[in-house]
Amino acid sequence: MAMSEIVSNEIRSASPGCDDWLISIKHPERKEPKISTFPRVPSMFRKIQSNKDCYDPSVVSIGPYHHGEEKLKEMEKLKYTYASQFAEDTKINIQDIYNAVEAVAKNVKDRYVEDPTKNLDNQQFARMMFLDGCFVVQFLFCLYQQPEHLEMSRHDAALVTKDLFLLENQLPFEVLTKLISFRNPDHKTQMKILTAFCDQVRAFPAGTELKEKITKFFRELPRSFTIGSSQVPAPNPPAAHLLEHLHNLFCQEHSEKSSFKNDSQMNCYSYYPAEELRNIGIQFKPSKTGLFTDVQFKRRWLITRSLYIPPLRIDNSTKSLLLNLVAYEACLGASNESRVTSYVCFMDSLIDTPRDVQVLRSKGILLNTPGSDEQAAELFNQIASHLIPDPYAYI
Repeated sequence: MAMSEIVSNEIRSASPGCDDWLISIKHPERKEPKISTFPRVPSMFRKIQSNKDCYDPSVVSIGPYHHGEEKLKEMEKLKYTYASQFAEDTKINIQDIYNAVEAVAKNVKDRYVEDPTKNLDNQQFARMMFLDGCFVVQFLFCLYQQPEHLEMSRHDAALVTKDLFLLENQLPFEVLTKLISFRNPDHKTQMKILTAFCDQVRAFPAGTELKEKITKFFRELPRSFTIGSSQVPAPNPPAAHLLEHLHNLFCQEHSEKSSFKNDSQMNCYSYYPAEELRNIGIQFKPSKTGLFTDVQFKRRWLITRSLYIPPLRIDNSTKSLLLNLVAYEACLGASNESRVTSYVCFMDSLIDTPRDVQVLRSKGILLNTPGSDEQAAELFNQIASHLIPDPYAYI
């Protein structure tokens, strides 16, 4: 007889009035919860109608969660082309490349939520990892080194970039770094490649200049493994996937702390829009870094008060990126990891009307590329409408 049955029988004899249901509540079977490294977007987020399209890929599926979806099949053909290109560029036998990915795939399947992977046997899963991994890595190199080999429009390339930072569209970092190692065996260089891509996606307003720097970095890779691609060091321990890597890069603890001393000082700016704060003499300035944590309130002499905020470029992918970072943080379950969530709520507290956006834009904090100030205001209001910030995130 199993130990659990013996315990249950003893409980019944000691508590004749209890039925099995109450016993199961009082003495539940203990099971270790399975924590997925690759979680799905929480259902409560998907229920918000204005945001629901921001969690699903537009043109390409990466990993098992959206694998085989009808609307994404067009890009599946390109995955085979990219895999062939990748093998040709590396001058390595494609079978050897596949074998290396297959060895990694054996150890990562159980990191995904079970339901989407149970219909894939080990071989199917390994082939998916191989094709998707080759697609991501070859896309990066084509994007910066050989744009003529992208075989897609600029518009589609922008959509692919957006899709690569969706929570449900991630590959294990081990797969990406293993494939990159066939081009560059140096581990630091592998991380620089992925970090450079994250730099461009986060893109605090540097626009063309930043892209030119990243392009130059990729072009010089074959000649040197010592060229730096980012001012932000690679985090330790390594990330599980690309979205987590971006989160780690731009949510590091900032070395300088805000000058807030108590709740009343914090409240002086947290719940008033930017236009009102400007009218009472608070100056807005862009932070020197792109860290979401780099929000500071500083006093100069007796009068000058400045609020430093990390600059943000607003484009067609900004809403999706912020929402997926917020969803990622929700899956972590730790309040001290809600850095992007708190940043979004903070920005929402500053932005009530398009006039508030204009104030921040005039100071170089917001750069709304495609739309109006009204659209930028609506973006933050929509994202933050169901979020709860950490009120002490910037103290």
